[in-house]
Amino acid sequence: MSGLQKITSSHRSRLALIYVRQSTLLQVRENTESTARQYGLADRARELGWARSDIGVVDADLGTSGRFSGLRAGFQQLVARVCLGEVGAVFGLEVSRLARSSAEFGRLLEFARLTDTLLIDADGVYDLADFNDRLVLGLKSTMSEAELHILAGRLHGARKAAAERGELRLPLPVGMVYADDGTITVDPDEEVRTAVADVFTLFDQHGSALRAVRAFAGRRFPRRDTGVWDGRLGWGRLTHGRAADVLKNPVYAGAYVFGRSTSIRKVRPDGTVVTSVSRRPRDQWAVLIPDHHDGYISWQRYLQIEAKLAANRTRTKARPPREGVPVCQGIIFCGSCGFPMNTRYRRADGTADYVCTRARSDALQTPGCHSIATPSPPRGRPASGRPAAGRPHPRAGSPRPGRGR
Repeated sequence: MSGLQKITSSHRSRLALIYVRQSTLLQVRENTESTARQYGLADRARELGWARSDIGVVDADLGTSGRFSGLRAGFQQLVARVCLGEVGAVFGLEVSRLARSSAEFGRLLEFARLTDTLLIDADGVYDLADFNDRLVLGLKSTMSEAELHILAGRLHGARKAAAERGELRLPLPVGMVYADDGTITVDPDEEVRTAVADVFTLFDQHGSALRAVRAFAGRRFPRRDTGVWDGRLGWGRLTHGRAADVLKNPVYAGAYVFGRSTSIRKVRPDGTVVTSVSRRPRDQWAVLIPDHHDGYISWQRYLQIEAKLAANRTRTKARPPREGVPVCQGIIFCGSCGFPMNTRYRRADGTADYVCTRARSDALQTPGCHSIATPSPPRGRPASGRPAAGRPHPRAGSPRPGRGR
């Protein structure tokens, strides 16, 4: 290691922080040698003159990508302590492990320069007050960011090429499995096949996912675990969300699809970057191969279900919104489970109830979830719940608790 003469007693009188990071949990589990080498930098700090009590390890970012600092609590802690002047040196196996963003790494370099903090890796000791050291670290940061872009481009290109041939092995929904020859087929477990098929049958009978869930109440529905427990079969309730996922998944219609979703990054007011996933329209899917394998329904039936689900949604103005007494719809939440409360109209007297969405959609009889009744409509209001002509829309009075649902 070069540049040892740059380490002074002023640096040794402050903390030496060892920054440990791996980009993914898979790397944490499998690349154990790299993790051990990073923790071993604490021994290197003792060899360079730091007392054992003055050496700290920041490993909160194990399994977190170095692309955005907003998702890395350890990196934020490191920068904060450097700004406070508590740190004499930051140790890392490679400078690129500190940050994969030139902007974030540049800020760290500036804070290190102002507080006389050294950066130390396997190549040497860097004093940010030295222009040549700043230049070298700046080049390394740019190369690290470019390396991430090049590697990502290669990986995504290879994935898309395999997907266009229908050969990329993707996670399958419950009820579909990979055969020994790598082809996609229905699950050999009869109970799993029956449960998945009954979701489509009940939807055909009742015309909505909500009613299909209610008709399925009392039965168990399968699930396949992913990650470490990939492929393990479990059982639970059929919720409205899970039923919608089954009805909307084209894999059940025998189609091979890739690129149904896209990542959207946004910057919050505090400067942190957050990533969300958004579904793409069908004409924007990267790969769509109909009749790729055997499924539970035909592709034509899948399109009919898609159209029916779209027609059932009132939020997209597929049907006109309701009007009437419950003027607080959309702003009341269940105090037990935290889900929003929807309105249920009673045609006989023109009144309505606020009902917990989770209790209705998932067919749950939870004692903590309640319904709230609106007051009876004033005189002059028709039984349909709409305001009489020429009369202003009344404000709902104080809701009274209804019976538990």
